[in-house]
Amino acid sequence: MADLRFFNADLRDRKICFTFAGHFNIHMIFHCFRSWYRFGFLFLLTTLFLTSCAQNQASKAPGTASKDDPALKNVSAKGPLPDSLVDELASVIAGIGSDKICRELTTGKEWVVYQQQIKSDWKLVEKNKTGPISRWREKNINPGKTDTTTLFYPFAGADFLYANAFFPDARNYLLIGLEPIGKLHRCDTMKRADFLAYLEKIRSAMYYSNHLGFFRTLSMEEDLNQQSLDGTLPLIVFYIRKTGHHITRISYFTIDKNGKMEPCSQDTATIGVKVDFTDSTMTRKQSLCYLSYDLSDKNLKKHPELLEFVTLAGSQACFLKAASYLMFTADFQVMKNYLLDNEKSILQDDSGIPYRFFRSKKWDVKLFGDYTQTIDLFKYKFQPDLQAAYEKLEKKNPVPFRIGYNVKFNETNLLFATRKN
Repeated sequence: MADLRFFNADLRDRKICFTFAGHFNIHMIFHCFRSWYRFGFLFLLTTLFLTSCAQNQASKAPGTASKDDPALKNVSAKGPLPDSLVDELASVIAGIGSDKICRELTTGKEWVVYQQQIKSDWKLVEKNKTGPISRWREKNINPGKTDTTTLFYPFAGADFLYANAFFPDARNYLLIGLEPIGKLHRCDTMKRADFLAYLEKIRSAMYYSNHLGFFRTLSMEEDLNQQSLDGTLPLIVFYIRKTGHHITRISYFTIDKNGKMEPCSQDTATIGVKVDFTDSTMTRKQSLCYLSYDLSDKNLKKHPELLEFVTLAGSQACFLKAASYLMFTADFQVMKNYLLDNEKSILQDDSGIPYRFFRSKKWDVKLFGDYTQTIDLFKYKFQPDLQAAYEKLEKKNPVPFRIGYNVKFNETNLLFATRKN
């Protein structure tokens, strides 16, 4: 069994993450009711008030949900309850709706337009991406070989969508990108127009992922560094919620020199966010850790704790897509070598690790799709040996969906390598 203690770290200290419930100054109770002392009511009233307040706070605290929450119908009593506030915010972002604090927001015609746009976009995602990926995965990737406790996805950004599409059964997802983490905005603390604009920015930031199958780095730099949309978290919770999951908790962390997770508040020192979620039945627990981190050799040598953190995840599979061919260069060899030395399987397109590193007795390799060219931006990364390997295939293995840079040519290539015993 993999050592997953860092994923199960106790992050229940609510001061480290979203502290939505306010603090009430108890001294004001005595000030308000001190004139009632002589009637002997103070003790009784205070006791009743504190009991009510405690119950109210418990009902609002992240990690809890009301028994009357419609989202909890037909929920197993054994499963974790969703964080009622965060899950509701994710539901609004995902265009699903709200019947609580965001109720007023989700009744106007502007909301209806947003909801229809999300619905239209998602139909295309399911038709052209997640549906075909699911069928292809079940047919072409042996579950026994891809079963993994952790999916490691370097250079991922906010891409939970494809991580989950290819590896839906992963217990934990570990995503790393340069983009900042950011925060979720609350519909009840922003002006209606500002919140609707915030939602539209989120939808716009997901355009390339939903339509082309990858995030554009330059677009992410612009889209996720705004005052209202300042990181990947809103996009991550959109995809988690839209794929039928419920969020049970969000917490922030950093890592110590030994690679162990340390809880922290959401501030400039934060490098990671952990999102705990369940499937629609509330019985299957999963989690996602996103770290805003530079994976260059220079930074990894300066901060080796990052790879220590990854190693603590235990046995894992790796996914690489639209990785800008970074591991072709001399500046990203530490990450490339780590993956080749540690991963039990790697699913990637041609932008991940150069094909020549899989031409050894250590790996079983399957090639899918077609590989004939690269886009002009990366034409100097074309791999003649990979093209030759495709040409030698006795039987073509088609890919019924389009992701990665070569969507421009209506072409997708995938390499699936499993480590030999």
